[in-house]
Amino acid sequence: MLFSVVTAIALTLIGTKVLAHNDDDLLSDGVVYLNNSYLIELIEQLVYDRVRGPMGKPGPQGPPGPSAVGAVYTRWGNGSCPDVLGTRLVYQGMAGKSAWNNHGGGINYQCFPLDPEYLSSEPGVQSHRAYVYGVEYEIWDEGPLKPLHANGVPCAVCLTYSRGVALMIPGKISCPNIWTHEYHGYLMSERYSHNSPSTFQCIDKDAEPIPESSSPTYGATFEHVESRCPDGSHMCPPYEDGKELACVVCSI
Repeated sequence: MLFSVVTAIALTLIGTKVLAHNDDDLLSDGVVYLNNSYLIELIEQLVYDRVRGPMGKPGPQGPPGPSAVGAVYTRWGNGSCPDVLGTRLVYQGMAGKSAWNNHGGGINYQCFPLDPEYLSSEPGVQSHRAYVYGVEYEIWDEGPLKPLHANGVPCAVCLTYSRGVALMIPGKISCPNIWTHEYHGYLMSERYSHNSPSTFQCIDKDAEPIPESSSPTYGATFEHVESRCPDGSHMCPPYEDGKELACVVCSI
């Protein structure tokens, strides 16, 4: 049926004089015909118009597709992402790092997923390795997070799928103008006297423990960060000696 329609239209057009669209359509005898490429396009359009049915009702809107922008950050001290428009959970995990007394290994905290997967592995503990331990809150002195002392640290990796940049700002609890506030809390890291250095991370002000993890393991730690003001320190002012520092995570 479709072949018959195409054939009939083609034969009709080939025998009909029509207006040219470019110089290639002008023949030597002065008669103007369609060139082959335009003829094919016109036939296809005519066939489409001939065989298509009436337009139906619009269907329901589909789900949003992946965005070309987005930023990823880790919310330390909480296993869920903030209730912020445009932010969603990538995965939940637990904080891990090399132990405080290790001279080697990694200095950066990692959010390890709760459902690990492995490639091939040697049985038993090997000596020529770097080691990772669970991170726990270490709040020996009175401090804002004292009730969490010796508990494990949950974490969540979050995606801001409508904003392309995420930034942790130390010493602040508010975001710059037009930035979106993700969460704020306390700046924490390993203790200054530990062998293993570490990065500074922003621990949620409403930090939570990993359930049933209150026994100290003396692995990696999160401890409060204080500003210090010895003579000649360029931080003071505006910072004050002995104050626990805050932090905020913002996105835009």
